Order: sequence, then structure tokens, then C-alpha cells
Amino acid sequence: MSEVTEPHQVKKTRAKKRGYDLKSRPENKQRRRHMVQEDEWIKDFIKRAPMGYFGTRWDDQPFIHPMTYWYDEGEHCIYMHGAMMGRRDANTKRHNKICFCTSEMGLLLPSNRALNFSAQFKSVMAFGEIVEVITEEEQKHAFYGLIEKYFKPMELNKDFSPIVEEDLARTRAYRIDIKSWSGKVNWKEKTDQNPDFPPLEEKWLKEDAFPNSFGKMR
Repeated sequence: MSEVTEPHQVKKTRAKKRGYDLKSRPENKQRRRHMVQEDEWIKDFIKRAPMGYFGTRWDDQPFIHPMTYWYDEGEHCIYMHGAMMGRRDANTKRHNKICFCTSEMGLLLPSNRALNFSAQFKSVMAFGEIVEVITEEEQKHAFYGLIEKYFKPMELNKDFSPIVEEDLARTRAYRIDIKSWSGKVNWKEKTDQNPDFPPLEEKWLKEDAFPNSFGKMR
């Protein structure tokens, strides 16, 4: 006599099959394929995004560090700077693998069903290995690149002085050699609604309805 499978057991089995396993699914593999972006979109986004978040670890303790950065397309790497001593520096000397993320938030999307509240967003994830930049030539390349990205209208030798040895001795430059990356966009105009419940009032659909839209802080 065959064993009867209850509905909740079927759901658990399906959920297990859809689960994540790094051995069978690459770290940059997206689950929702319709949101996946191509390399050219990723390059454009990562160049323009103002802030990056870097994930490192000390053994089993993860650490997220937000900071400025710039993407060098020619070398396919990310440059950033850091203090001479600190947690991020110690972590990367212990484990050189690193994860990077940058994102943009749009409108908060209300719904008349609790499950469907959502938000517009775009993001890039990158995975690679971090190395400390040790040559003076590459250090200057890293620091001038950061200035170029964030302070582009300003001119060297006119608005600010050149980098000198004393400057290089007070901070460190790091390079992330990118091994893989992915881009994702979820920018729909509105989220799903419940047809069996009264529709949302017009006031909830305005851009200024919720103060945290577009990533603004209260």
C-alpha cells in the first residue's frame, strides 16, 4: 500500500528543491531571471553609484563596511582606500575573499494586500579577492581615480595639490580583482493588488506619500 503525501509535505519538498547551494549554484546566479541585467548595464551602474558596501569576515564573524570606491573598467577591478589599521584591513589579511554591493532605491510601492508591499530598486553584487596596493604608481592611480569620480570638476595643480609621499604614508589603497558579478532591477510602476479588497486611495499612490521613498532618511 502506497504512502499518502500530505499537501504540506509537498510544499516542503518543493521548497527544499528550490533552496540555495553554493556548490551547485554560482554566487552571482540570480534566482529571478527576468530581473537579471547584462554586463554593460552593470558597468554603467557601478561607475555611477555613490556608495559601496564591502563584506569581509574574521573567521565566522561577518563585517559590512560602507565607503566610497571607483570601478576601473580597463583592469576590471574596484579601488578603495582605508586606514592603516582597522577591522577591514585585519579581516582581508586573514581572508582575502570579499563581497561588494551597491544599490539605488526608488519609490515605496503600497498595496492593499500585506504580502505585496514592495519598493523599486536596482543593485549590483560583485565577488572577488582583495589585495593591498603597494606600488607608488598604482597607489596614485587609485587615489586620483577616487578624486576623479567624486570631485570631477576640480583640477589637479589648480584646485588641489598633487599626491606626495607623505599622503601615501597615511592611508592604504586596496584593489578588488572581480571574479564574478551580477546586476538586478526591480523597478515596476506599482506592485500587485488584491482584487477582493477595496482599491487603494489615490493619496497612497503619490510620489511623496511615504518619506523613505528614494532612500531618503526621515
